[in-house]
Amino acid sequence: MADAVHNKVRLTVVTPYKNFIDEDVTSIILPSLDGEIGVMAGHTPLVLALRPGIVTVRTDDEIRHFTVSEGYTEVGTDLVLVICNAAEWPDDVHVRWIKESKDEALKLKEDVLKIEDNEARKYAMTEVDEKLLRVKARTHLISLYGNEHQKQRLEEFELI
Repeated sequence: MADAVHNKVRLTVVTPYKNFIDEDVTSIILPSLDGEIGVMAGHTPLVLALRPGIVTVRTDDEIRHFTVSEGYTEVGTDLVLVICNAAEWPDDVHVRWIKESKDEALKLKEDVLKIEDNEARKYAMTEVDEKLLRVKARTHLISLYGNEHQKQRLEEFELI
């Protein structure tokens, strides 16, 4: 019988501010630019660009979820390295931050739409789109996996 550790893959998630997670897991689902991808031990090596979204991590004992912002992932046969600008567990997300981020993104969008040069406006809209994707990912994380207080705050701030 195969050793249990051979059915594991090492997940390491780093941000500019901290090492977010570094542990052995049985599977990971990541939000890539081309859609969600599942990774288990022995996966074919590849590099993926990440979009803001929810990561699902399965261990022998539990399933956990967290958000990532834009970044990239390097997948090896026994290691998944995620480098992103931010990663958050549901308990770390304050709904007020989501509301403030959404308001900031919508204000930025108003300003960007006033830019006359089409290329400059198109380039600036990518930042707006990324901010709104982060808002969507955090909102979705809380609506699915947040505590009751967080879910109530989403409703109070009219985020869902």
